[in-house]
Amino acid sequence: MDLVQRLEAGPVLGDGAMGTMLQGQGLRSGAAPELLNLENPGLVGRIHAGYIDAGSEYIETNTFGANRLKLSQHGCDARLDEIVLRGVEIARRETGDTSMVAGSVGPTGRLLEPHGDTPHEKVHEAFGEVARLMERAGVDFFLVETMTDLEEARIAIGAIREASRRPVVATSVFAKGARGYRSIMGKSPEETATALIDAGATFVGTNCSGGIEEAIEIMKAMASVSTAAAVAQPNAGIPRMEGPDLVYPETPAAMALGVRPLLALGVRMIGGCCGTTPEHIKALASALGRS
Repeated sequence: MDLVQRLEAGPVLGDGAMGTMLQGQGLRSGAAPELLNLENPGLVGRIHAGYIDAGSEYIETNTFGANRLKLSQHGCDARLDEIVLRGVEIARRETGDTSMVAGSVGPTGRLLEPHGDTPHEKVHEAFGEVARLMERAGVDFFLVETMTDLEEARIAIGAIREASRRPVVATSVFAKGARGYRSIMGKSPEETATALIDAGATFVGTNCSGGIEEAIEIMKAMASVSTAAAVAQPNAGIPRMEGPDLVYPETPAAMALGVRPLLALGVRMIGGCCGTTPEHIKALASALGRS
């Protein structure tokens, strides 16, 4: 299914969190969620299926940290190929012909030169390897997400563009401070959106970055510089500690209240990030008139 053609018919609803859903099913802290593609594919598939039943029109593969640099921290980088290919296979099996499969591409977890010790070429190679695997497996589009370093996001988009002609969606993370919303590296939503589009992204937006209200504010800034600012995937609110537990407080009903303002800003891809569940997606589907 072609993402760009599908968007011509109206907004597209994505899925919700994978990581926090897996944690709720027993994934231990610090473990690599992507290994479950091999060790417990049924669990990953059930989470995908729950989102599809809730109304998701695209499903993200369980490959967020599936790049050689990130997986090396868990000692499983030698299994990269099978992790990525199996991740796409699981998602495709659950979606069939009803939903699109987005290849989830997250950060490497490394700090690039000159701020860190990781060469740009090494990061480009890591993303290119993942892109070729996802292209081979047949994702419908790529989702470069949760990026905090604009340069790393640009490298990821460039590497994907060398491997595939499929659409590339790119989302970044921001926090509100004295100067308004900025990434960890100090970039504003406006300059981020412009740079990512210049790098070759088809659509840009934000994920994580707080709850629905934060997403609305960030997307308002991005929409001021480009009509390609079209993607919002917020958390279920800003997390807080309640005893030993990290809790995401935003209810499905509260998140759904943000759908109309997002649509008014030109957002056409709406989903959820950390803390969101099939119930959140079901509420978003209702707000979109899908149920």
